[in-house]
Amino acid sequence: MRENQSDGDVAHGLPSSGVSEGSTSANRTGSWKSVRPVYQDMVAPCNAACPVGTDVEGTMNLLREGKVAEARDLLLRENPMPAVTGRVCDHPCQTACNRASFDDAVNIHAVERMLGDLEPEVHAPIPARTRKEKVAVVGSGPAGLACAYHLARLGYAVNVFEAEPEPGGALRYGIPEYHLPREVLVREIERIRSQGVDIRCDVHVGGNLPWKELESHDAIFLASGARVNRPLELTGQDPADVRPGLEFLREAKAGDRGAVGRRVVVVGGTDTAVDCARTALRLGADPVVVCQGSRVDLSASAEAFEEALREGVRFEFQVWPVAVLASEHAENEEAIEAIRSMYVEAEADRPKARLVGVECVRMHIGEPGPAGERRSLPIEGSNFIIPADTLLTALGEEPDLGFLPSEITRKGYVVKVDEFGRTNHPGFFAGGDITGEARTVAHSLGSGKRAAIGIDRHLREKAGEPVAEADPKALRYGGTGNFSITRWRGDDPVHRTGEVNEVVPFERLNLAHFTSVPGKPDRHRSFEERRSSFAEANLGLTANEALAEARRCFNCGVCNQCELCLIFCPDIAIQRHPGGHGLSLSEQYCKSCGICVEECPRGAMVMTREGL
Repeated sequence: MRENQSDGDVAHGLPSSGVSEGSTSANRTGSWKSVRPVYQDMVAPCNAACPVGTDVEGTMNLLREGKVAEARDLLLRENPMPAVTGRVCDHPCQTACNRASFDDAVNIHAVERMLGDLEPEVHAPIPARTRKEKVAVVGSGPAGLACAYHLARLGYAVNVFEAEPEPGGALRYGIPEYHLPREVLVREIERIRSQGVDIRCDVHVGGNLPWKELESHDAIFLASGARVNRPLELTGQDPADVRPGLEFLREAKAGDRGAVGRRVVVVGGTDTAVDCARTALRLGADPVVVCQGSRVDLSASAEAFEEALREGVRFEFQVWPVAVLASEHAENEEAIEAIRSMYVEAEADRPKARLVGVECVRMHIGEPGPAGERRSLPIEGSNFIIPADTLLTALGEEPDLGFLPSEITRKGYVVKVDEFGRTNHPGFFAGGDITGEARTVAHSLGSGKRAAIGIDRHLREKAGEPVAEADPKALRYGGTGNFSITRWRGDDPVHRTGEVNEVVPFERLNLAHFTSVPGKPDRHRSFEERRSSFAEANLGLTANEALAEARRCFNCGVCNQCELCLIFCPDIAIQRHPGGHGLSLSEQYCKSCGICVEECPRGAMVMTREGL
């Protein structure tokens, strides 16, 4: 080393500087540090928010690398029905997306839908039956199908028993065609069947299938759903035009799209209520939805509500029906009776009273109750009438637990289970609506997965196999998300670096390395098309658009080998890992200046004293 000094340098007041003419390898600056940087993979908030328990970030990263088939396989590890959830889920993953605080959230559900719609180039063989045990699943809704799917992939023989003529539960009979096309659902169910799952329909447990035969299985998963319509107490006559909303949706989806009249009133703030109104609209009606609470009290998804508004559905908030007005209450009752008499002579054979209106009352929000709940109270003298040809009730549904063995413990109107879906009755598990799970498809799928893990654990212990104690928090993304079956199996195909089960906050990201790119919204049919057709309303994204959305993902908390740490390191102490997985730090030369940690765009590096 020599000093580089000239008269000009001195004249300008510049100090002498050292110039190295050889290698700096002898200067092992790693001995200077008292802390050191480490790579660690944290949990992206989208993963933690997904009710199914999908590795959203891992899927997006594989798509960024152009590995479409691998991304699809990673998605299918945790979610057996991505083409369904990509259409009907209210996508809380997008609400949690860190990118929403930067420009727009990644359109995750559209990417999921695209991958779910892809047909594999080569169909995977049926998983080997590595287990001798058989499992029975009662109900083929999303919870039952998810449990069956994961158990089959774990090596079990699975028989699904469904009371309806076709499998799918609420997916088939309760979600309109414009929201979930039949062919999409059929394709998803066939994928589950391709795993070796046997689905038997028109089977009634306790009826044409005795409990004794069901109990010949080594474990039983109960997922019969919620089918009992909550009643609406009204004074006045009960004409035939007052109907449960689910019954109406079922008939419409089966092709029975008879006249409902022009004036349709739907009672309730549920997703079913919104679907009833949008279906009635497509049948030529002018629907109005009446809700007891305000807009914030709607249990229906915000997206479904907004779409209904755009299509022309009218909402009456803080309104509640108190009575129905039948044809006998019409002003010109004699004329109506004369018309009815023209068709039949016998009084007993005459048509039943027809609905002509619904008497409603205005409501106001009272003081919160003991548990903090909002209470709606009627406003005296505010009664008014909404003309109606049909009244549909959609207040929600309750499970029918009458067919279950009496020894299974209930908690109110639902079955009591632990985090693994285990009931108090040995070998019996339950999930979905009958356990009080949130009434969404995604939550039901997640519930079925948790029960599959619980059943696998139970049967392995019963067989005398050593099974590690399962920590529910360790199985959950971020400790609070849904279970990951990949974590349970311990066969993650994605390389992890110093994995930490902690959600990375937005504040940990270095936004200086990102460019604002607006998100790509879904494509939709025109409102004119929607009002007159049951064709799918939301067309999603094209494959190229979906891939572009995947590239917008921040990959929060996870090293995706962007190599900015390598570029910014002043000591050239970071190298590409010889195995091709990630990057490594040289302990000899890293002096822990912390520049790499500060520059990491994704919060995937931290400073620690560990090991020093």
